[in-house]
Amino acid sequence: MSRAGSGAALLVAALSARAWAQPPDAPPLEGPAPAESAPLADTASPSAAAPTPAVPNLTAAPPPEQAPAGPPEPGTPSITTPRRPSGQIGGDDVAPDDSAYPHYDNGVVLLPTTDPLKQPFRLKLNHVSQFKYTNSLATNDTYTDHNGLVHEVQRRNDIQLTRDVFYFSGFAFDRRLDFNVLIFTSTATLVATAAGYAGFVFSRGFALRAGYFSLPSNRAMTGTYPWFHGTDRSLATNYFRPGFTQGVWANGEPLPGWNYIAMVGNSLNTLDIKSTNIDNKLAGAVSIWWDHNNFDQFWNDYEHHDAVALRLGSAFTFAREDRLSDLSQAGPENNATFISDGLFLFETGSLAPNVTISLANFYLWAIDGGLKYKGFALNAELYLRWLNRFAADGPLPVNSMFDWGFDSSVGYFVVRPLELFGRSSLVHGPFATGVEGSLGFTWYPFKTRGVWINAEVAYVSKSPYAGGYYMYSVGQTGIVIPAQFMLRF
Repeated sequence: MSRAGSGAALLVAALSARAWAQPPDAPPLEGPAPAESAPLADTASPSAAAPTPAVPNLTAAPPPEQAPAGPPEPGTPSITTPRRPSGQIGGDDVAPDDSAYPHYDNGVVLLPTTDPLKQPFRLKLNHVSQFKYTNSLATNDTYTDHNGLVHEVQRRNDIQLTRDVFYFSGFAFDRRLDFNVLIFTSTATLVATAAGYAGFVFSRGFALRAGYFSLPSNRAMTGTYPWFHGTDRSLATNYFRPGFTQGVWANGEPLPGWNYIAMVGNSLNTLDIKSTNIDNKLAGAVSIWWDHNNFDQFWNDYEHHDAVALRLGSAFTFAREDRLSDLSQAGPENNATFISDGLFLFETGSLAPNVTISLANFYLWAIDGGLKYKGFALNAELYLRWLNRFAADGPLPVNSMFDWGFDSSVGYFVVRPLELFGRSSLVHGPFATGVEGSLGFTWYPFKTRGVWINAEVAYVSKSPYAGGYYMYSVGQTGIVIPAQFMLRF
């Protein structure tokens, strides 16, 4: 089946399924109300020897809607007010502003509207700053890949403004016609990117959008950034997930608690690739999840649920991937797909000396679950990935590959503003097994989710992934210490 056919089939299947399960928690690029506008996500683009920084994260989740001033006192009832589907800024249920003057409402409302019907224009500004310290000096200097070649391991000791993002979101001409414009910069990768989307909200159960977005391939790519346990996405999550691309997607919440996102895009990751280098084989992904008792986007239980909150989800992604570069170039433009010892699938020599793969089928299935109760949170996700139908310019020792892995975390608020957490992840493939484990804390000094400090001490072994926004380097083994200050409004 052609990629276009596969992508269309995925989208049609997702839309037809909305009668029973249409998830709203769509990633920020779909765009929640300005306050819900998500930050950019980043997709690292490293090289086997010295990984290069990733692409900015265009789908980070925005500041939470009506987030409480702090975790409630024990005995306080859990939040039960239904949230609007994440990613839906406009819609028939848009509430008028209380003031006709600029004010704060989960973001700075620059252009308010006291009557969305008579004045269907609104503009809100949100901002995210992420200051991160990374120390990986206590790791190895070199590693050897499965071909016997020795590579240097990048070792870091630096402070970066890892992400600095501005979101301008709202609606225009009709309260259902919404938009989200993102401006992203990073000193870690020297990247400056402008992106966004526009869409129409037909109902709570169905909104259709076009623009830049993340393929909804797992939980971390559905508007949940940066609400993870830890200082960022895990090793396994980064290894398996696709990136960001131009495309069309739908999202909604057709039944209470049931959410979906379905997208057809150009490829697994084309955010920083010229249109002339993009192939004609589309990629597609569908994510469906159930949210019970306002589990929401967050990994931890800052809200201190008095009743058990649950999340169950699954996602499937397919792409007929192209290396997006001429075979004469050893380094591919397509750097979204790693193999288990950290090489790019599409780089020359990844599977056999002097042989280059130009095309491959990519399948990813992710299954996740989570539980929250009275400050305690438990999360886990399983990843299954198949690569096959290789097209190459020479003989290969294998015609398919299977990798699997998981990400898990547990956290508890020992006192109201302070959470202690532990997390682990694993990547197992035909050439190596990479693992990580860490212990850390997250502190909310101003009794709001919008400002926090966290740090962790992690042990990483045989990292198969690298990216400028993250603490990981290909081949890395040893102790890594990341710490960060986050400000979101």
